[in-house]
Amino acid sequence: MRRLNLILLAIAGVFLVWILHKVGWATLGRYLRQVGWGWPLLLLPYGVVNWLEAVSWKYLLLQVPERSSVGHLFWLRLGGEALNQLTPTASLGGEPFKASRLNAGGIPWEIATASVVIHKGILVLSLALYIFLGLALAPLFLPVVAAHLGLLGLGALVLAAGGITFVIVQRRNPCGWGLRLLTRLGLCPPALKEKEGSLNHLDERLSQFYLEHPGRAALAFILFFLSWLLHAVEVYVIFWLLGHPIGWGAAICLDALAMLFTALGFFIPAALGAQEGGNILLALGFNLGLPLGAAFSILRRLREAFWLTLGLAVVWREK
Repeated sequence: MRRLNLILLAIAGVFLVWILHKVGWATLGRYLRQVGWGWPLLLLPYGVVNWLEAVSWKYLLLQVPERSSVGHLFWLRLGGEALNQLTPTASLGGEPFKASRLNAGGIPWEIATASVVIHKGILVLSLALYIFLGLALAPLFLPVVAAHLGLLGLGALVLAAGGITFVIVQRRNPCGWGLRLLTRLGLCPPALKEKEGSLNHLDERLSQFYLEHPGRAALAFILFFLSWLLHAVEVYVIFWLLGHPIGWGAAICLDALAMLFTALGFFIPAALGAQEGGNILLALGFNLGLPLGAAFSILRRLREAFWLTLGLAVVWREK
């Protein structure tokens, strides 16, 4: 799987360089220089996004020591997401880091791991809802894709079905079932068998959470959905800084559909190539042009690089 990730990454990298060369480096440089002193505005929305997601995460933690404030969760999430983005692990490489650091901070392993697993499911479900919102707005703001709404809707349905299945599985003792299956096949490592008790406790935490704390799950979902809407604020700010402002509805539509392309490229580290291809295709659909679409994509990557660098610094400090 890792080898496949790296192959896809190499192909995506070649595609990205080709697109940028086709646009023209001088044209891209002119757009980027136009941002000027507006860089802090570009960086701000994602900071608020990560804060909202940290608040959402806190509602899933049933035992929260003083050290696990929203600020601490903010930095842990930043570090975990950096590992998710930069490692060839299908966006899962940072989840063990989050759980282990919570555990090191005094939260029982089962509670820490359950919160991370539940939060991942909420991420997928809230993203699917956000994409469906974008699809609902597409006929109003992006008529050119009307003929392709069925295909885009199918992609959103696959994402939603995956999220729903993931949540349902959490309530069906997945660890115990998986351990029994590996034992029956003779493939269960002794080290994993020794953790059978802990894994059974994790199953209990997962299944009980939705039954005993539905309000917390719903509030975490709402906060996560609001964080997706803030991504549209970032889109609005970027095009405003580039001198081509767009409306709020168009910003939500463009960003939600771009997130669909990014989600479909989850096997590639940082969704390299998939994200750029989606951004540029949608910019063309909005009649914004190839150079502006490429500049928009690069600005998003530069914002991403800033926060990923901070996230890696968090990982280095925590370890």
